[in-house]
Amino acid sequence: MPRRPAARSGMALILVLVAIVLAGGLALFLQARASSLARTEQSELLRERLRLAAAEAAREALWVLAADDNLAVDHLGEDWALPRESLREDGVSTWAIVEDANRFFNWNNLAASNRAARSSRDILLDLMMFCGDFDSSVRVDALEDFVDADADGTYEDDFYRTGEKPYVPPNRELWAPAELLRVHGFSADLFRPRPRTDSDDLTGGDLSASTVLVPLPLEAPLPVNVNTAGRDVLMGVSGLQQEEVVRNVMALRQMQPFESLAAMFMAYPEVAAALEGSVGTASSCFRVRARAAAEGQHRSVMAWVERDPQTGDVRILQWMEGEG
Repeated sequence: MPRRPAARSGMALILVLVAIVLAGGLALFLQARASSLARTEQSELLRERLRLAAAEAAREALWVLAADDNLAVDHLGEDWALPRESLREDGVSTWAIVEDANRFFNWNNLAASNRAARSSRDILLDLMMFCGDFDSSVRVDALEDFVDADADGTYEDDFYRTGEKPYVPPNRELWAPAELLRVHGFSADLFRPRPRTDSDDLTGGDLSASTVLVPLPLEAPLPVNVNTAGRDVLMGVSGLQQEEVVRNVMALRQMQPFESLAAMFMAYPEVAAALEGSVGTASSCFRVRARAAAEGQHRSVMAWVERDPQTGDVRILQWMEGEG
């Protein structure tokens, strides 16, 4: 009986020690949780800073594009075409570039009314053949039916209703590359970059570096800028038998950009009729890419824009933000 107070004291001591341990553990837990929340908050704040910095870098690049003092001629030596890099006072590094969409063939050209001497279909067939696709006619036919508004054709609504995952074609211009991959005969393999082995190879073109999808409704096909387009695109536009003309055009524009089509057509009257309506010396559609980075994190912006050929005003068509 006399030992009971001691037992009670021992039990109380144990309880006190347990309480101290639990309190210490709780304190450590709360401290770790607070530290984790602080890190998360700092990370979120950094992400927002980077998002704003990337957007600002894109807008600054577009200001340079809008300030172009000669809207009749665009070439890759102009200020707007040069990459822009900066390191801000807060430690954020930014990079931005404006790319000329008119230097590529636009897939949405097939959805536009065509008044040019060569149809968008013929140009695309030659371009795809030049890029090593010798069975492109089925794909081009399918794309035409996919984007046109009528119901005439082999690859219209009924064709896509019979697959494993039935759907209906949009019958309009495409807004994203993912839509292009839904066209019969198209796959990601078609757009894998091809290694350049021989610059004179007439089937060595690269479709991934020659085409673009501008998310813009068109009244007429987007013309190709002869001052900026690559060899693959110029071969498709002019026809595969005009290799010598393409080579000469690229050599002449290195010395001085073409200020008008008249000079080029006078130099090469044999292709003037074929190129009429399909080419130009200026550009109206552009893609801006920008990114911001700091402390191992990145944020990026990609936007499609249209520039007014008379005023230079820039209109944003599509704006996308993301990681990396």
